[in-house]
Amino acid sequence: MKDVLYFIEDLLYYAAYGVLLAFLLEGMLPERSKGRKKAGIWMVFCFCAVRMAFAWSPYIRRLMYGQELIAASSRPSIIPVVVSMAVTFGAGMMLYRGSRMKLLSLVTAFYALMELVRFFLYPAAVGSMDFVADHYTEQFLAEAVPDLAGYQSVMGCVEIIWNLLIMVLNTAIMAYCVRRYKKELSCGEDRPKSWEAALLLVPGLMGLLFTIMLRCILFYYETEVFSIIKSYPELNLIIPCMSFLCTVLILMSVSVLARMTKEHEMRRQAELYRTQAEDLNAYVRDMESIAIQIRGMKHDMKNHIANIKGLFAQMAAGDLEAESEMYQYVDSMQKSLESLDMQCRTSNPVTDVILARYVRLAKQKQIAFSSEFVYPKHLGIDVLDLSIILNNGLDNAMEACGQEKNPSVALYAMRKGNMLLITIENSFHGDLLWSGGLPVSKKSGAGHGLGLKNIARCAEKYYGRMEVQAEEGHFRLVIMLQGQL
Repeated sequence: MKDVLYFIEDLLYYAAYGVLLAFLLEGMLPERSKGRKKAGIWMVFCFCAVRMAFAWSPYIRRLMYGQELIAASSRPSIIPVVVSMAVTFGAGMMLYRGSRMKLLSLVTAFYALMELVRFFLYPAAVGSMDFVADHYTEQFLAEAVPDLAGYQSVMGCVEIIWNLLIMVLNTAIMAYCVRRYKKELSCGEDRPKSWEAALLLVPGLMGLLFTIMLRCILFYYETEVFSIIKSYPELNLIIPCMSFLCTVLILMSVSVLARMTKEHEMRRQAELYRTQAEDLNAYVRDMESIAIQIRGMKHDMKNHIANIKGLFAQMAAGDLEAESEMYQYVDSMQKSLESLDMQCRTSNPVTDVILARYVRLAKQKQIAFSSEFVYPKHLGIDVLDLSIILNNGLDNAMEACGQEKNPSVALYAMRKGNMLLITIENSFHGDLLWSGGLPVSKKSGAGHGLGLKNIARCAEKYYGRMEVQAEEGHFRLVIMLQGQL
């Protein structure tokens, strides 16, 4: 009966830890299976199977402790931790996709917290059990007629209850640590990148190595049992303090990373807002220029009409030169009016002005410019975000092809359902500097090299992506955006 109760306790204990492990991994990495519950269930099963096998399999216990099943030292207790961690990582590779560094960081943090919480409570747990055992043993020896069966029954019940309480307390502290760790890790919009996961791996490894060191020297048996805690009583305070500090270090490291991520996100948003403000100011300046020209044309219209009437009067009087002069005068007025007309009709005044500006710039630089861009109505894509994409993309294209013999820039937009595909092509012959999968500007100074990053951030905002394709004689920038119908 006692073994059955212990078996149930261990099964519930390891199942609870398996659930905490699945909870930590959920949402941190994309699952290979369609449903998240399947990956979580398999992770709980793998964790429980390994831990229960080491705790209850006679074959495995004989391999660890010999035929007599007696632990000669605490060192073999390292094996279940290492094997369980390796199996968890292997199962995670089969159940989840994404960065292996992220998976290793999460698994290491979980096992480090699990071991640190255990050793945080270990001196108190061992001391309390020794106190209870000594108390009942003294009472048993003080009896005139000792009741051995009663003594064994009471000690068995106390042992089971004590073990259950320690497990509950251990699980509760572990649940708090895992919940706090995941909360801090999930606070940003983006999941931790590989280099961030590598930073989080360091404190986890430190805590894990500290607990492995304790398992190496905790106790051993030669002619008698040597316990490091009993031999050095001050360790009853040092071990919990060190375990607590290592736990705090792991939780603080993820908290500091979360704050850094928030600050980085705020700086990124500020950069986007600055770019949007610059684009809006450029739009306002262009509209003001057009308005000034319209007011000037309106102001001069009376004079133009009077001049035309005068020319008609001269024509009526038989002046042959007046007819040719009138045609020239009307042609000049038409050219003036055409300069006010938007040469690119995109169904949106903001993108009209943006493309008109680049048409004028292309003419000044003698760059062949073509556009098939139409503003995507009813997709829920902010026109200011589109202005960031167009301004940065066309700026880079104009600059890149400026030194070409036959410079050309082409802008395309294709819509399919709720997807919008924007392509900017330009002629380019030369070498590119690459960093992080993106070409970087060769210019120095603030603001250079941010164009493509701003475009990529706008694409991410609409659950899309940006691709750069460099071929012989051509450079192509492709931006895919997902709108909302």
